[in-house]
Amino acid sequence: MIIEDSFEVEAPVERVWALLKDIPKVATCIPNAEITDIVDERTYRAKVSVKVGPVSVSYRATIVVDGFDNAAHVARFNVKGDELRGRGGVTASVVSTAGQRDGKTHVDLRTDAQISGIVATVGGRLIEGVAQKTVAQFAANLAKLL
Repeated sequence: MIIEDSFEVEAPVERVWALLKDIPKVATCIPNAEITDIVDERTYRAKVSVKVGPVSVSYRATIVVDGFDNAAHVARFNVKGDELRGRGGVTASVVSTAGQRDGKTHVDLRTDAQISGIVATVGGRLIEGVAQKTVAQFAANLAKLL
């Protein structure tokens, strides 16, 4: 499933980009997510809880930074999460691109996710809706942090 979204923050791209690269700090902006372990400068473990329609799940996740292109403001990540009850999981590749637009920073997100288990049964439209709501909350939290 491909999920594309975007948001804007009222701050210069250099300031937003520096924060987006600080994984432990930026993770605090993700609703119901928490970094539990810093393995190394590119690998993090986290707990994430999500509610999709009538389904609530929690994941143990590993986030691997594939790289940062500082000139183009592009970040690439891979995420693998296992549902705590062992009923499914998610793997995703995420690309975020930040750019200056009308005095604000515009961030595009593209996620290619494979979801299994109970969350996969609720349907793509519901999952996309939760993703959009999560991105909006993330953007609001990021703006407060800046």
